[in-house]
Amino acid sequence: MRKLAQYAMRGNKQATLVAVLFAIVPVLFWISAAILALVILRKGYQAGANVFMWSLLPAIVWWSGGDPTPALTLIGVAGLASVLRYSANWAYVLVASIIAAAASMPILVSHLQDVMAAFAEAGISLQSQQDLPENIDKALIQSLMEGLLGAVHMAILLACVVLARWWQAALYNPGGFQSEFHQLRLPLWLTGSLAFAVFGVSNMIDMTQWLFVLSIPLLFAGLALVHGLVEQLKLGRILLIATYLGFVMLGELVFTLLAVLATLDSVFNLRQRLPVRVKK
Repeated sequence: MRKLAQYAMRGNKQATLVAVLFAIVPVLFWISAAILALVILRKGYQAGANVFMWSLLPAIVWWSGGDPTPALTLIGVAGLASVLRYSANWAYVLVASIIAAAASMPILVSHLQDVMAAFAEAGISLQSQQDLPENIDKALIQSLMEGLLGAVHMAILLACVVLARWWQAALYNPGGFQSEFHQLRLPLWLTGSLAFAVFGVSNMIDMTQWLFVLSIPLLFAGLALVHGLVEQLKLGRILLIATYLGFVMLGELVFTLLAVLATLDSVFNLRQRLPVRVKK
């Protein structure tokens, strides 16, 4: 992957070629978006405009065939990468990702009915497995599934920008992304707003579609905190592995823990209060 980024950064033609080729393949469109983000982060939006326009052409073709995901991803990632380049602040990127997800959700839901049907079936199956009441409003399940679709799209946007930032650091500033990610801490106003929205509107049917979307920044900040503490306290990678395995196996519990940690870090700045250990 690093060699691919290195080739793309040889010049605008190479970056455009790589971005267009991967935009043609639906399951690999995220690589195209990450290359676009890398160009914007390194050279600015003006340099990325040419890459964006050419890679958007095959994405529009896929949209005309019923799948708007590649095009929406390219557009969203271009916006997030621009925010990161000109603000150098991941908190602003997370806010921008919420806006991008909110704008994309109605389009995704209207075009990806098959995906929504699969999500709905998964929700009904989960309801039966957990012995939940059968009279749960179907509108609630539908709303949750729409929110899940939006959250997945939002996670893809952030993952593309993270990959691009990692590429940028690997090519031009080794270790820069690790330091930047480890120090990520949400401002109190943002954490408070997200925490209130996530835990305060969960029982409101007309707001449940935003539950997953608003949770992503807390999850992102929580993971950054865990990575930062593991490095600061020299705890070893086993804790990181356990965190990600726990998230897969005990998603709701681990997410809640990460959200609480992100909130506490926003209030108390945990990394500053804990000692820095030097590996012997």
